[in-house]
Amino acid sequence: MQSQSYSRSLEFLREMDRLRRVWKLAIPNTGINKSEFFTLYTLRHPDGPTLSCPPCGGDRPAPMTLSTLAKAMKQSMPAVSQRISKLEELGYVKRVPDDHDRRTVWIHLTDSGAALLHSTGEEMLGKLEHVLARLDAQDGVSVRQLIQAFHSLALAVEEEFSTRTP
Repeated sequence: MQSQSYSRSLEFLREMDRLRRVWKLAIPNTGINKSEFFTLYTLRHPDGPTLSCPPCGGDRPAPMTLSTLAKAMKQSMPAVSQRISKLEELGYVKRVPDDHDRRTVWIHLTDSGAALLHSTGEEMLGKLEHVLARLDAQDGVSVRQLIQAFHSLALAVEEEFSTRTP
């Protein structure tokens, strides 16, 4: 029966939707959403997580172009551009034209953006560490395996849905 063959898929979708809804609780109420947070985070850590800063202190990051930022985030330029515009209005980033090539615009993380990222990151990552510690304490749950499973899931979904034929 076809409805039975989809029961796992429906259960999976329900849990993914639940996770999406509760994920909002992990982001501190700072006026930015998780996409904006990760945009700031990517500007601060373009190569991914670093162990040398707690989580966003240290030296000022190099500015990025919009195309480099979109590529690093694996998102479309229009989506990232819209987010940058909002973050610029809030004073968390600024766009600066290149001195030598006016077609190039550099996106800089401002001091207030770095400060917000630091405080938001500290709070959010602290809460997530508590969640991961709870999972570590439960029998049969390996956080490393869970992270790998999420990675594998993201790859599989990207591959399955990005190759649609009309």
